[in-house]
Formats: sequence, structure tokens, C-alpha cells
Amino acid sequence: MRKTKFFTVLFLSLCLVLSTTGCSSIRTIWHKLGHKEDAEVTTTEASHGVYQMNLGETRLIKAAYEVTADSTEELIGACIEGMKQTPSDNAYKCLIYGDVQVKDYSYDSNNRLVTLYFDPAYSKLTASREILTRAGIVKTLTQFSDEIQYVSFVIGDQPMTTTDGSTKMMRGKDFVDNISGNMEYVREDYVTMYFVSGDGTRLQAEDVVVKYLSKINLETALVNSLVSGPITKGLKPSLSPDTVVNKVTIREGICYVDVDKTFLERVNGQSFELNIYSVVNTLTQVTGVSRVQFLIDGAIFNGSVEGVHIDGMFEKNMSLVYRPEKEGQKQNPPPKPPEDGDALKKDIEQQLKDNTATSENANSGETATDGAETSETPTEAGSPAEPTPEASGENTGE
Repeated sequence: MRKTKFFTVLFLSLCLVLSTTGCSSIRTIWHKLGHKEDAEVTTTEASHGVYQMNLGETRLIKAAYEVTADSTEELIGACIEGMKQTPSDNAYKCLIYGDVQVKDYSYDSNNRLVTLYFDPAYSKLTASREILTRAGIVKTLTQFSDEIQYVSFVIGDQPMTTTDGSTKMMRGKDFVDNISGNMEYVREDYVTMYFVSGDGTRLQAEDVVVKYLSKINLETALVNSLVSGPITKGLKPSLSPDTVVNKVTIREGICYVDVDKTFLERVNGQSFELNIYSVVNTLTQVTGVSRVQFLIDGAIFNGSVEGVHIDGMFEKNMSLVYRPEKEGQKQNPPPKPPEDGDALKKDIEQQLKDNTATSENANSGETATDGAETSETPTEAGSPAEPTPEASGENTGE
């Protein structure tokens, strides 16, 4: 009986307090009753939401936010408005405020790409706030993956670019929610690469998961992975392991592969065509790539190897590919990615060297290329003009 009276009095007292206080006071009382004083309250994640940043600018949270729209353009606008709203939890703040102002946006339905145009003041953000702001905006937009897969930023009139000068196209999964001392992110992609078959006469597909630093574009990672060689037992490398990859960029559907002269060497007496089409067939699977142009140390190579000229552009040629399943043989399952030192180890080591060199140049007063902390994705890049062999014809592999 005493317990009943006690809880009745407690309930009535609580009702009286709640009726005489505002919403913020109710929230405070509830937090104190249900949470530890120093606990961080996290809004329940909904299927749709907008990302917010904590006051210390070290982590993101996804807060429930209902988004309704009749078109993708309206959806983008609704997300931007949602990221301007003051969070109900006063431990967090919205992403778009102060120096972060979206002046305009555009949508490319073919590439499912949103381009956001920011006020030039965006460039004044601190490193920690900038990376989390960018991550939160990209993750908010790309949660609608059926319509939006990539996001690019334009600051003032300057597009945000990768270290090789191409437009930075970002995906939500390229970011983490927390800032740590090391802001180098690793990306993963499931791809098909083409190496040389066991008998050394044809190409054979290898399905693998490649891992690479987010500062490196996928095309560069793929070529470096070809240089590193196959994982599957029985396959042979198509390129010399000493091949140096100078740069790989995409422009107007053409992937420019700039390598050193080692690329011209035949590997284990194999046909030089296998060198060429292991690269071409691997790269033309990337969205936006229809042809490949080879450059040797930055210039078009006018000579030939085994009578094969590489001064033109190459299209995919699957006639050289060996398909075991069509010849009554059991197809090997896709190999698991190696646990330690995968095929892109060389790619990562090279990027770390480049990062060190960039840092040293910056310390000596030289102008270094922007080393933004997040990802780049397959893109038709606005990179510096490459030699365009318009008059040299095309090699189609026919």
C-alpha cells in the first residue's frame, strides 16, 4: 500500500513539473533520468535522415529526417534544407551554416552525380570541420543510391580535384564517421582483371576485391594491380613487375595510361597483344571508359612491338579471353582477397612516397597539389590536356 501511494505521488509530481516546463526542460529531465550525465545521446537511425556534426568536430551522427520529393532535384533540395536545420540535440550542430553555404546544385542523371556549388568562404574551414562536413553531405545525399551515387564539390569557381587534377567524385562509403589522427581512407571495389592464361597464349579473367588508398583513382589502382600480378594460382602476369605507372586519367570516355618503356617488354615470350589487352579489357569495364590510349613517359609512342602500333586508341577485345566454362571446364570461384599485402601493395607504397614528397615540397616553400583527405572515384576528369592522337587512327583489335 505504501509503495502504491509513493508511486502515485511521484507520478503526480512529475506530471506537475512537466506541465509547468518547456520542451527543452522536459528533454533535460528525461536525459537525466534515463542516461548518464556524460553519456552522448544518439538519435535513433531512420531509413532516411541527415547527418550532423558534434560540437567538438570529431564525429558525425545520422538524425531522422523525413524526405519527400517528386523528383531527384527536389530530393537534393530537401536534403540540403535538412542539413541546415538546427539539431534537436544540443550536443550536435548542422552541417550547412556559416562558411558552408550551398549557392546552387546540378544533377547528372546519366552518371547519377550531384554537383554542389559552394560559396568561396568554404575554403576557410578548418581541416577537421571540412572533412566531416564533406563526409556528412556526401553520406546524406548518397543514401538515396538509386538516384545518387556520386557527389562533387565546386568551391567558388574551382572544382574540388584529386591529386592528378581530375574532378573528385565522392561516395558515402568512402568516408568514416569519426576523425582520427590518420585521415587516409582505404576503399574497396569488386572488379574483373585480365591476366595471362596458364598456357601463355590467351587472357583469363580474375574476379577480385581490390583495396587502395582513397587518394588514388580506381584506374590507377587497376593498372598497378596488373603490374603486381595475379592472385589465382595458374595465371601468369601480363606486364613486367618493373613497369612504372606514371599517371592514369580519364577524359571524354578515353582512359590515358601513361607508363614507362618497360611496358613494351614481352613477358615470358608472350605475345605483346596480351600486354595491351590485359590493360584495355580491365579498364573498359570502368564506368565512363570506352577506349584506352597508351602513352610512354608522357608521349605517344610511334614505334611498334611485334608489328603492333600503340599510337592509336584501343577498344575492348574479348576474342583473346579464355573462358573455361565454355570449354567444359569448371570455373574456379573468385579468389578471396589476400589478408596481408594484397595486389595493390605497390600502389599504396607509391602513394605514401608521393605523400612524403609532397609534404617535403610544401615545407621547402614549393606549391603542393591539394591532398584532400577523402576519396576519388571513376570519373571523366578535367585533368591537364593529354596528347590527343586524332590523326593516328584507332586500333580496335579486330
